[in-house]
Amino acid sequence: MKPLEQNEREQFIKDNQDAFNYGALEEFGQRDDHFEEEGNIISRDTIELAIDEGTAYRIMQEGIAVGGAVIKTEYDHGELELLFVSPSFHNKGIGYRAWNEIEKNYPEITVWETVTPYFEKRNIHFYVNCCGFHIVEFFSERQCTKDDERFEMFRFEKLLPTTPEAIQQQVKRITHYEEIMHLAGNGSSELVRQLSDYYGSAAWKRDFAADEAGLLPGTLKRGVLSEDGIYDLLEEFEQL
Repeated sequence: MKPLEQNEREQFIKDNQDAFNYGALEEFGQRDDHFEEEGNIISRDTIELAIDEGTAYRIMQEGIAVGGAVIKTEYDHGELELLFVSPSFHNKGIGYRAWNEIEKNYPEITVWETVTPYFEKRNIHFYVNCCGFHIVEFFSERQCTKDDERFEMFRFEKLLPTTPEAIQQQVKRITHYEEIMHLAGNGSSELVRQLSDYYGSAAWKRDFAADEAGLLPGTLKRGVLSEDGIYDLLEEFEQL
């Protein structure tokens, strides 16, 4: 796994589109009703946004670029935005080795997520049967509109054991929201919204569980993990 260089960006985009097109054409032939833009299953804008907001890598084998990946992390949570292997290098275990390398390089991540279209049978097999992900959601018309980029996508999740690195990230997150909780008492709607989002998130549940398990430092300020504390603050704000 080699960090993407700026001068490799255009080739990365082309290789990514070629890889995604291969899977779709293999399933649907020349039908183009699943394409984000004319001629491409995944658009340039989608790839560029992923690169700009995440960390991109080239997958190398014997000095040759054979694929790529883009990931985005926040504290102990990671999103696999893109992962592809050039079609001419399929069935050689490259994608699996690349994924193992990603996990190894990010020991602080205990929850990985990714999505893939329902028709990408190769990807679904890869994530579930090879990498240990579980399908946790399908974005049908009841979950989102047809204009939503997640439409007809499966969402996958992989949970990993808690590591010392993950606990460090949880401490950082708790400290961050502890400060927000303190400042939100001044009546800032934006800070209260951030606090409310955290309180309703899976991240808060992980932090709360870590606290219950005695994994957090005893000196850590953790008022934000008090259900009553946050609930009372949100109630006070609604009454203003």
